Amino acid sequence: MAPGAPLLQVADPLALRDDWPCPVALTPLERALEQSLLASGLSRAEWLKRLAARLHRPQLLPLLWLLPRGWKLAPAQLPARLRSLAEVLERGLLTPSLLASLADDLPHLLPSPGPERPDALDLWCSRGQPSLPTSLEALLALPSGGGAEVATDPLDCGSEPLDGGLRWHNAGLRFEQSAPERQRNTRIARVLNRLGANRLGGETWSIDGCNSSSAWLTHLEQQGWRARAQLRCSVASFGLGACLPLPDGRWSQVPLALPIRTGLLDGRGQELQALLPHSCLELQLSQGETRIQVQYYQGTEGLCGWEGLNDLQRPWQNDRRNGTVRYLGEPLEGQRLSFALELCEWIALIHNQEASDRRLLHGGYGALGFCIDSSALLQQCLEGRCQLFPVLLGGIWRERLLRRSRALVGQGGEAQDRYQQALAELPHDGSLHGEAAQRAQQRLLGCQPSNSPFELVNALRVASL
Repeated sequence: MAPGAPLLQVADPLALRDDWPCPVALTPLERALEQSLLASGLSRAEWLKRLAARLHRPQLLPLLWLLPRGWKLAPAQLPARLRSLAEVLERGLLTPSLLASLADDLPHLLPSPGPERPDALDLWCSRGQPSLPTSLEALLALPSGGGAEVATDPLDCGSEPLDGGLRWHNAGLRFEQSAPERQRNTRIARVLNRLGANRLGGETWSIDGCNSSSAWLTHLEQQGWRARAQLRCSVASFGLGACLPLPDGRWSQVPLALPIRTGLLDGRGQELQALLPHSCLELQLSQGETRIQVQYYQGTEGLCGWEGLNDLQRPWQNDRRNGTVRYLGEPLEGQRLSFALELCEWIALIHNQEASDRRLLHGGYGALGFCIDSSALLQQCLEGRCQLFPVLLGGIWRERLLRRSRALVGQGGEAQDRYQQALAELPHDGSLHGEAAQRAQQRLLGCQPSNSPFELVNALRVASL
């Protein structure tokens, strides 16, 4: 960004550009809320009261962050366990320092998950899940389960409907892949996790005679498969979607995102706002018409590891062709990809052991980093640099992870050495000034979408030219 360059400050951080080309109709969140309120015949206070009554479902908690300022839920409206968090979020946007503090304190403030819930190592090892075939051929031949997919609204419950038309899912959109293909992605992710879990020792599991993800990758390439991976960023919405019905029976989609204050200043001394990214390592395996897509990250699913990359096609959020997905670094293939998989296994080993031993909520999500942090760690290990923002893995957790890694003397080889070095060199974006702030601003601009309907992203992009 040129010194003194002005940056548009967006009053509504989720406002949309009217001129952004999109194959589906879009409605900004605040306008959608107003239309829903008008159609429901309820007062805003009553509408929010009914909304709050449905927030006992964990997947809806991000709504505390996503709602516009005038629609924030008052702490008194919420269950007691959420009131303290609501008080923090009631008057403004999240900041990196606040996110870092929450991540560090929540393991101490909230009770540990009960012993009946699977921990990170349980999930990584597939304990309690159906057994996996020991060959790719058998795995690909497994039948798909279930019938037709029906979109469900996580708020469509309770005796008092919200009404007004607003639905908290994206009706009318398609997934990038079919249901059987997405089930296949999920199974491959389980295979990669289980191969990584061999690092725990004990009984060794193998597929096609291979007992590590890098060895299996080599086997697949010998069988004619192509493997390619790259770090990516897109706008985070924590899996939530929203839409409004149109008079003609179609739907207008409501793009969701989490706006944050960055702790960084523009050329006029105004604090920059941005949208929180979702980041992961995207891995694609392809042979002929068969394409498998998985992603690696520290996730809310309860572990650090692989998950199926099973995106609903949201043109404003995750389209690889229109610039809403931002790829970082060079694509990984061959030996570089094999080493990246070894790093993924080592990071998952250390993080999942730490999460399980300490009974951390959501497998350590937040305390051991968010998805951004796991991608940043991976890039720091591979390239000796970091292009992501905000990086929030805290100092005390870095020290704990470093001690755990060092205790496994000589077990991880180069991956272990690179990981320990990355923990020391990775930036932290909780409090920035001087040259660190300048470098962080470059990272911020580099992991926002290059093309987006959100005015806020467009303002950042223009300012960087």
